[in-house]
Amino acid sequence: MSAHSTNNSQDNSNLSKGSDSNSGNPLPDEKVCFNCKHMLWMVGLGLGLKCALTRHNIEHRRHTCDQFEFK
Repeated sequence: MSAHSTNNSQDNSNLSKGSDSNSGNPLPDEKVCFNCKHMLWMVGLGLGLKCALTRHNIEHRRHTCDQFEFK
């Protein structure tokens, strides 16, 4: 019975690691707007995140498009 509970704790630790990366900032090698050189950080001005190519708001930091380029 203790071996079963040990396996569950290992599974839970792996799940928590995966959920942390989804809830926090994207990793530097992920292909998302947050890592794109065209992203404009205009939060301090009250304008949010914008794409420099289209000047439209970025839906969320994990969004991506066809014109993505790494920073």
